[in-house]
Amino acid sequence: MTQRRIRSFFVILAALSGTLLLSCQHGTGNKSASSDASTNWNDSCYALLKQALTYYNNNETDSLERFAAWSMEVCAEHDQRQWYYNIWAVLAEAYVWDNQFDKATNEAHRMQEEAEKRKEGFGQFLAYKTLGVGYAHAGNSQDAVSNLKKAISYFPKGTTPGELFYCYNSLCQEQLKIKRYTAVDSTLRVWQTDVNRYPVVVSDSEATVHANFHFTFHSVLADYLLATGNYQQAEVAIDSAAYHENIAGNNDLNLITIAQQRSQLARFQGRTDEALKHSAHLLELASKNTDSSNLVVALEERANVLEKAGRFEEALKMYHRLDELKDSLSAIDQHDQLNHLNKQYAVSELQAANAQLEQRSRFTTGSIAMIMGICAILVFLVYNSRWSRQLEIKNQQLQRERNVVVAQNKQLSVERDRAEAASKAKTAFIQSMTHEIRTPLNHISGFTQVLAMPDIELPAAERLEISQHIQEGTLHLTNILDDLIQISDLESSTELPPAEDYYPALIVAQALETVRPSVVADVSLENHCQVSDELMVGTYPHLIQTVLARLLDNAAKFTHLGSITLSLAQEGDKLHFSVADTGPGIPEDKRDFIFERFAKLDSFAQGTGLGLSVARMIAERLGGTLTLDPDYTGGSKFDFIIPISLKS
Repeated sequence: MTQRRIRSFFVILAALSGTLLLSCQHGTGNKSASSDASTNWNDSCYALLKQALTYYNNNETDSLERFAAWSMEVCAEHDQRQWYYNIWAVLAEAYVWDNQFDKATNEAHRMQEEAEKRKEGFGQFLAYKTLGVGYAHAGNSQDAVSNLKKAISYFPKGTTPGELFYCYNSLCQEQLKIKRYTAVDSTLRVWQTDVNRYPVVVSDSEATVHANFHFTFHSVLADYLLATGNYQQAEVAIDSAAYHENIAGNNDLNLITIAQQRSQLARFQGRTDEALKHSAHLLELASKNTDSSNLVVALEERANVLEKAGRFEEALKMYHRLDELKDSLSAIDQHDQLNHLNKQYAVSELQAANAQLEQRSRFTTGSIAMIMGICAILVFLVYNSRWSRQLEIKNQQLQRERNVVVAQNKQLSVERDRAEAASKAKTAFIQSMTHEIRTPLNHISGFTQVLAMPDIELPAAERLEISQHIQEGTLHLTNILDDLIQISDLESSTELPPAEDYYPALIVAQALETVRPSVVADVSLENHCQVSDELMVGTYPHLIQTVLARLLDNAAKFTHLGSITLSLAQEGDKLHFSVADTGPGIPEDKRDFIFERFAKLDSFAQGTGLGLSVARMIAERLGGTLTLDPDYTGGSKFDFIIPISLKS
């Protein structure tokens, strides 16, 4: 499954979980209902879960955070623990898909600890399932397997098994990734015992649901048998999956899975003609499906089969088509994100809220202008990236054409791997930028909606606090845009303007005052300026201030105890600035990496990873250098050295 399909599946399961548990928990809800004759708290708290799922499905994580905190208090107050844990799990999984893995694991661990103290098996099941989902999404199959096993052990008996079977499915997939075939075999045996308790009786009203249970089991069983080379039994498993899927209604995605497995089986067994037939059928099904990720799977399998059949020219064309599709999918994702931004800040919505937002109009106007600027930057990045990607694809095509001449299948595989690596790198960049932009946008949007609600009377202090949050989000967006614009200016400009006459000691003092509000109370900010206050030089004070701001901001962000020291010394016709801190320091293997664009030692920390890259570009434009001192052991120390013209 692709990430998008996995996420959709989670949403469906969460909704089904609430619906099915509703019928099981009416008995426990009677106590709450009897305490308040006018309110059925079981149904009311179930409605809160549905609202939380709406925020989840719309990727409104900030709104979900605020809503979950309040709704969980309501559920706990009226002893509706099943909805309490469901809402909590929805919030934790939202963090998973927003790549806020630290937050997701923290919420899941807190849920598990609380459920364990209260001896709530269902709460522990949801906590361990969420941890398994998070670790799987992060690529940590070992921890994913461990937590999914724990989730299965806590699954409540007598509950409809949809989520249990999903856990079995996920557990087998993660075990297959790390090639724990004995463990997969054991899991499948336990799963088979459970799934056999739900026989498929065609005349039964539950036939479709039970057939889906059996299809999922036999499909995973077929993957396991294909991976272990047991082709004869794999064919039986695929036939069984197809049989049950026919009863379940022939879902397009499941039919694509069956066609892919049949093609793989024939290819592995050397039955090339059959593989060609099944791969062609797979390509036909995927071409009709709206999810283009299925077409990626189909094209890759078809290319593998053609390569196996020795039809290298056709295989090459299929690989070319695959590369073009991957490139277009990345562009489509960006287009969807831009449309989402435009809809979120549509002019009609702003006009409707104008009466309530007049006193805050400068904030909303600034937000709109910032969003339009960011959209323009995103469009520029997409087209620039596509142009670079097209050049890369042309180079790969030339390499593959040489491979066709010599018929070296191994080289084709190598080039395909390189294309996938490049696509992943570009996707990682886009995801990083999208995440950094979406977070402040969500803050601005959420708080603006609160101010616009006509039925809420907010005290002046709260209105001021909300306005400050909007300003903070706007400032964050401005910093991101400034970094991108500055990189563009540095790369496009060919000459520097004339140098100015300025006092270096004043530059140091101004830089320290600028960063002082960001420094925590336990950290001292020290000025070690060793040049005279009267010394005037010909230089570029604005660019020097920009470099020092980047270095001091980094020091303030990571130094929580000790000191931050800005030093300046004259060395002949050069100025030597240095910024030293008592923070955690930078690992030896990351000392070059931190100067790369979008490089971040902590992927969940705020920022785009552009600061040091911008600083080094400015240093080089000034004819100087920016380096990390490898001999400094007290934390981190950066040396910024530039040439100057002395003034008498």
